[in-house]
Amino acid sequence: MGRKLKWVLGGLVLVVLAVVGAGYFLFAPPDIPITVDDPGEGGERVVLNDRPANFFPAPGAGPHPAIILLGGSEGGLQEGINARARLLQAEGYSVLYPGYYRTSEETKTFDMVPLETFDAALRYLQAREDIDTDRIGLVGGSKGAEGALLFASMRPEIRAVVASMPSSVVWQGFDWSATDFSQFSSSWSIEGTPVAYLRYDMPEWWEWFTGMTIAGMYEQSLAGLDNHGDAAIAVEKVAGPVLLICGEQDQLWPSCPMARQLEARSRERGGPPVEVLAYAGAGHAVAGVPREETDENFEELASMGGSALANNEARKDNWPKTLAFLRQHLGAGDTAH
Repeated sequence: MGRKLKWVLGGLVLVVLAVVGAGYFLFAPPDIPITVDDPGEGGERVVLNDRPANFFPAPGAGPHPAIILLGGSEGGLQEGINARARLLQAEGYSVLYPGYYRTSEETKTFDMVPLETFDAALRYLQAREDIDTDRIGLVGGSKGAEGALLFASMRPEIRAVVASMPSSVVWQGFDWSATDFSQFSSSWSIEGTPVAYLRYDMPEWWEWFTGMTIAGMYEQSLAGLDNHGDAAIAVEKVAGPVLLICGEQDQLWPSCPMARQLEARSRERGGPPVEVLAYAGAGHAVAGVPREETDENFEELASMGGSALANNEARKDNWPKTLAFLRQHLGAGDTAH
């Protein structure tokens, strides 16, 4: 079978899986709306690199530590992440949540997403008198974790990173509604040039019906890293400590194996300390604010691997540890650190 046809059939199967509910992981039904939620109380809308962002300034004169908070492949600006930003704001951080992709029809494809948006976020914080520019960190999940680790490896101004469900490599781009993935370049770009990336090793179409999963596709693709070492994220160049959070039952991508790759690479190359929090029964919903078991959306925590209860118990453990990590390395509620 020709390579292009293989990619088209594989991509079509991925979309079909998403539509029927068997695989809402990387790819989703094409009719999911683009969401750009207002920041709500305590926040304000700003523009970064011609893209909207929500900013949540810490109360008081400061100078305050700051966090750039990155969402994942859902894109846009989502109320769920606004709510997380407000919790961090209440801890004493000024939080900037950039809508780095999927904020308009023109930016709906996760392909060649400009890292200049993150540069603009950093400059915005550095220009504010109420921000302590020596205490800026990055917090991201899934594709946002990939972006956070990549950007932090390039900018020494970032002093701490929390990456949940992380990637150890830069992946090829994608579009939720595409059926031909051969057309996509890197997920990320700098000045219009693709960042070195690892391409998807798309299985034969029939393998999707004989046990192949999206996580399995990523595992298979990750095996090609030996021949594309430049796609690996240079975590050893991050200027500050790194906290990684993952679920062993992740059904989107192999976040725990990739977290361990990052930890080993940093250790072997003399990089920053990297701590991995891995949870045996959890999946891709491993991190974030815990939910009440009576929450009507509680069972959604199981949609990308692991049980809802295991994912929530992991959150109960790692959310306080996330706050403690940020407090230790960025400080909060104080003017000197």
